[in-house]
Amino acid sequence: FAGRAGELSFARGFFESSVRFVNLSRPLREEVKSVKRVVMARVSVSLLFFGFGWFTSQFHSEDSFPRERSFRIRYAAAIENIPADAGKLRVWVPLAGDREGQKILNRNIAAPAGFQITKDPEYGNEIVYFEMAPPLPHEVQVTIDYTAKVAPGSAADQKDHGKLGLYLKPSRLMFVSPEVKDKTQSAIRDRQSTSERARGIYDYVIRHMIYEKTTPGWGRGDSLRACLIGRGNCTDFHSLFISMAHAAEIAARFKIGLTVPAGEAGAIPGYHCWAEFYEEGIGWKPVDASEAWKYPERKEAYFGNFDTNKFLISVGRDIQLVPEQAGPPVNIFFQPYVEVDGKEWQGVKTAFQFENLKP
Repeated sequence: FAGRAGELSFARGFFESSVRFVNLSRPLREEVKSVKRVVMARVSVSLLFFGFGWFTSQFHSEDSFPRERSFRIRYAAAIENIPADAGKLRVWVPLAGDREGQKILNRNIAAPAGFQITKDPEYGNEIVYFEMAPPLPHEVQVTIDYTAKVAPGSAADQKDHGKLGLYLKPSRLMFVSPEVKDKTQSAIRDRQSTSERARGIYDYVIRHMIYEKTTPGWGRGDSLRACLIGRGNCTDFHSLFISMAHAAEIAARFKIGLTVPAGEAGAIPGYHCWAEFYEEGIGWKPVDASEAWKYPERKEAYFGNFDTNKFLISVGRDIQLVPEQAGPPVNIFFQPYVEVDGKEWQGVKTAFQFENLKP
């Protein structure tokens, strides 16, 4: 209501600056005052009951996200150039599900017969799994169509006391090095609360990093590389944020999915990732440092606010798949993970489409 009161004050000031009581007779002055009271009453009612639409769009459009969004998403993957003499093909595809603020209304999976849905034991990510034996085709396609609704969840939905230890653990590429610890101590100096310390880290990451995808090693989520080189994409920004949060003894976690555009329909060029930190008594609070770097006018919006433009695919790093893969834990689980005869197969392509729906 403080913001609305400010808007009302603006409207009152605008009206008063437009009405001059110069050389008016007393009856006319009284008539003008009467008209003013009527107009201001109507302005107040309009602001109260119609959501301060014009004023809100003018003053708050850069600091907020839509209250909710509904859309269709198509996740399409192709496993290409499968060797003709291969003995066994195994495929794990990440499957989006109901998570904090995200509700899957419908999902349709088009995959080879005999697929099953499993779940990783640590992070709870759902997985479409199937395997194939000879004769193997040259290419295998998988398509998952979703209808989803995204809106901020309740406080209870955001609380997760049982697994906080999990979100303080390092991964192979996301860990607390001496360099990361040193930068963290500087970023959180004189900051007391969890939110204040997380904000210091967020500000440091935005100042330190440059968003670019040309320097070798980008996109792997290597927090030490990000700390030393200061360049990379969203994966690198948020891996550094999470490692610094861990150095400050703040639980933090990695999320990856898609940013859904505002247009009617079309293609989504690729993945997007972000981070969340945990504040006791409140729950998980999102941060998107790479978007804040690209759009500095929205820096406040990307700290601690739920973004309804995001579609979540998976959570966490170093994912142990189910059934267990032959290779090491999966660093980032967004593309299908494929093994041919027990070895990781790189011949995977993905494409994504969206269609916005009316809430």
